[in-house]
Amino acid sequence: MSRILLLALAALLIAAPAHAGKKDKKSPAEAAPAAEAAAPAPTTPDDGKSRAFGQKLVSLSITDFKPSDGGGASMVYSSLRFGADNRFTASAYVAIADERMECTESGPWTMEPAESDSTATVALTIEKTDCPGRDAGKPLRMRLTLGKSGVDEVQFR
Repeated sequence: MSRILLLALAALLIAAPAHAGKKDKKSPAEAAPAAEAAAPAPTTPDDGKSRAFGQKLVSLSITDFKPSDGGGASMVYSSLRFGADNRFTASAYVAIADERMECTESGPWTMEPAESDSTATVALTIEKTDCPGRDAGKPLRMRLTLGKSGVDEVQFR
């Protein structure tokens, strides 16, 4: 019995290297790599310029963004991300004289039909905030022009 087992083992060892370098032939459907999952896309108006703008917006990591153009205390989003789930998150600070208070804001974002693949009006609704002097429920509308590395121009509406 052990002789049969040794012969079977020897046959397997001889056959394995001959098969190891060869690829099995597969049907075209099996040979095609699995399709990569599409990147999540935000909900935007249903036109090409708006979809392109939305994809650019969610791909950016925006830093040192000032969400207001008023005087008084200085409000800065240290980092601002627009998510593909149409929600924004911001790490922020409010500076008054020499005092700096760290805070966060978040909530939903929407956009109007884009003027181009790099310019559109975007509306944020501050749903949660712990920033001094800021109120939840407050909308923020702005016309954004995007560049390769961030926001090139902001016009508050």
